[in-house]
Amino acid sequence: MTLKKEQPSKALHEESEDMSHTDTLQFTNALMDALITETNSEDAYGDMYARAADGSMRRIPIGTVGQMLTVAADGFPAWANDTTNAIVVDAGQHQAISVANTNLQATASDPNSTITSYLWTKQSGPVEPIGTGFNGGSFTPLRTRTFTPSGAGDIVFDNTNTLPGDLIILEGNFRSVRLDNVQGTPANPIVFRNPAGQVTRIGNTTWAANGGPAYALQTSNAKHFIFAGTHWNNLLFTGSEINTDGGGEPYRSAYRNLSFDAFSEKFEICYFTATQGGTCIVAKTDPVSGQSATWYPNTTLQDILIHDFIIDNPYNEGLYIGHTATYWDLISNTPYNQSPYDAPPADSNRYKQPIMISNVRVWNGRILNTGKDGIQISACKNIEVFQNEVVNWASVNVPDRANHNGGILIGGRSETSNVHDNITHDSWGEHFQFYGTGTGHIFKNNLCYNTDASNVSGDMASIAARSGSNNTENHPGQVTVEANTFARCGNGALVRVNGYNNKSGGVSGTDNLQVILKRNILMAPRNNAGGDNYDSYYVYTENPQDYGYNNIVTRPLTGADANVQYLTMAIANVDTNNYYLPNNASVTQGFRKTKPVGPQPVTGASVIVTPNAAATAVTNMVSGVYVFRLVVGNALGQYKESTVQVTVTL
Repeated sequence: MTLKKEQPSKALHEESEDMSHTDTLQFTNALMDALITETNSEDAYGDMYARAADGSMRRIPIGTVGQMLTVAADGFPAWANDTTNAIVVDAGQHQAISVANTNLQATASDPNSTITSYLWTKQSGPVEPIGTGFNGGSFTPLRTRTFTPSGAGDIVFDNTNTLPGDLIILEGNFRSVRLDNVQGTPANPIVFRNPAGQVTRIGNTTWAANGGPAYALQTSNAKHFIFAGTHWNNLLFTGSEINTDGGGEPYRSAYRNLSFDAFSEKFEICYFTATQGGTCIVAKTDPVSGQSATWYPNTTLQDILIHDFIIDNPYNEGLYIGHTATYWDLISNTPYNQSPYDAPPADSNRYKQPIMISNVRVWNGRILNTGKDGIQISACKNIEVFQNEVVNWASVNVPDRANHNGGILIGGRSETSNVHDNITHDSWGEHFQFYGTGTGHIFKNNLCYNTDASNVSGDMASIAARSGSNNTENHPGQVTVEANTFARCGNGALVRVNGYNNKSGGVSGTDNLQVILKRNILMAPRNNAGGDNYDSYYVYTENPQDYGYNNIVTRPLTGADANVQYLTMAIANVDTNNYYLPNNASVTQGFRKTKPVGPQPVTGASVIVTPNAAATAVTNMVSGVYVFRLVVGNALGQYKESTVQVTVTL
């Protein structure tokens, strides 16, 4: 044993993140680098110090030479007969509360020394949710595994290296991640995430043709899995940034940040950021020759949940969910976009419709600077899109931009949709485009403002629902447009109802499209230019003479359901700094912000606001029993702890 004269360290030993074991250690060379047998006369406390294996210095209390040193579960050393430790600490009274937040108030004193440190930690309590998941949001892993990149940084998971209930930590920067036949269960999904407090990046910013996988994440035949970052800034899917011409479009246009292919279903992706690339999220299954399960109506995929995320600056769409191809040519393996309401192609062996997806939910997203559409959903049913902010879509100035310019687009073959509580603003393109079929479609409580005046043909909301036949099914069209605010359109109309695709005839018993417009604020058409106050600037119905205006649009002009129209923003008298809320309290029409939009903190992740103080707030708890521990230290390097229990019933 090496002896040397040394001043004791005054640094405190930080709490270990791994609190799973308690060791009893002897004073040996394995325990200490040095044992101090002499102290400077200026040190008034004790006569011996030890340096543990972690490098921290600790005072050895008087009378403990040769005694056992224990390292407690919280990482702080304590001596079995440290009779000099006179710290008195009380973490406070136990609490029973019915709210998500509370305050902890501790007291601590020491007649022999000064209290120098406090450290609050959560000792036990409910498992923090990691999204909504398929088991209610909480998740107790059956096995935890950590993977780091090797080689080029490509990693493949399949049914040989994953099991239901796995928590898979992806640590570092990966070029690509692929899931083949990765299948959890509803009760035990397979969860992928970044390490706590660290950033994980997946993707290839320098991808071009023949430069490795053209995706950051790709799945095939995968189900009951979750990608959930600890924060949307900590799980990053970074796409190609190569703008070199790859044949009419830049190379990066072919890159997919997240591609959910070939029967992938029952998955959730949340708390992440996707940037650059071609299309940030693609979720669809292409028809394949000889595989009848890939043809409608033989299969319906289920459950796609996407929430609390940021998408920024893809060359194409932000989200592309479901197939936009009405039919698929199995020989050329390309779309065949005959209208879904026409008779099927004559060659039924060659042309097949893609399968559909049921239960698609997109919420708490911020989608900005997309080259084409922001959120595009087609060939899906039971759709809900809510509490998203979509900004500056259709930003790539290419000749076909007008064909891909929807902020939120409910596409063809879509059945039953609810688009509510979204904010779309400041873009060249149209804010809402609707091409769905059947009844039960709702566009409610959305705020749409500022369309670029250079889009001379662009409308703010374009309703082109079809009444007709989807293969052999009759689908009369109906959509309710209620309690929205539309403000400052370009040179089109605030709301357009497209009559060309909704004429009766062709299919026996098919009704015309009905659009129910009520309780909306329609203001500042022609980008606040004023001038002639034509009714068609507010709501334009295309070809109404062909079938009668009242058969297409139900538009109350009086009573509680009336819409209100204002020629300019000044006449409207709304607060543009407060979500266009009317300054006149008697105006009850239009958008009301009831919940936040964009990504929100992980639900149920309790936060100890000031962990190094005697008093602290604890926020964002969920129902359950929490135990919080307080460790108090003094100037002598001694520590004592106390715990308090908080029972939360929400």
